[in-house]
Amino acid sequence: MIAFRLVAIVLIAALLGGCVTRPTARVEIAEVAGTTEEAVVLTCTIIASNTGETELPLRMVDYTLVIDGRRVFRGRRSAEATLSRQAEHSIELPVPVLWTDLPEGEVEFRLEGQLGYTLPGIFLEAMYDARLYRPTVGFEYEGTLDGTALRGG
Repeated sequence: MIAFRLVAIVLIAALLGGCVTRPTARVEIAEVAGTTEEAVVLTCTIIASNTGETELPLRMVDYTLVIDGRRVFRGRRSAEATLSRQAEHSIELPVPVLWTDLPEGEVEFRLEGQLGYTLPGIFLEAMYDARLYRPTVGFEYEGTLDGTALRGG
């Protein structure tokens, strides 16, 4: 009986939020922010877009860096913003890569993740906070890194 009520609540939340245009997210820039003796730090800029007429509070960004098919970093960061209607917002994500995870020469990498947001309304925000309904939008970026050049070689 409890499971039925939970499913009904989630369906109602989805229907109530159905009138809102879903945001999109894309990776605009992935660049080297700096290096240390232990790692190189990339900065990836996520652009969240809202083509709808309703402001959307952005929540957490969960992201993963994969190099040559191997996950080398997983991060979580608060978006700390509200996505205004008919607007875009950029979110900077730091992505450290240990030198031990970055082979010499060129390697392919992929940054992938999910941007969480809240639909408007007290009920739907409460559903988000209770972890019952958490809408997300995905993003992905692929590129190459030259481990030799980043090491100064």
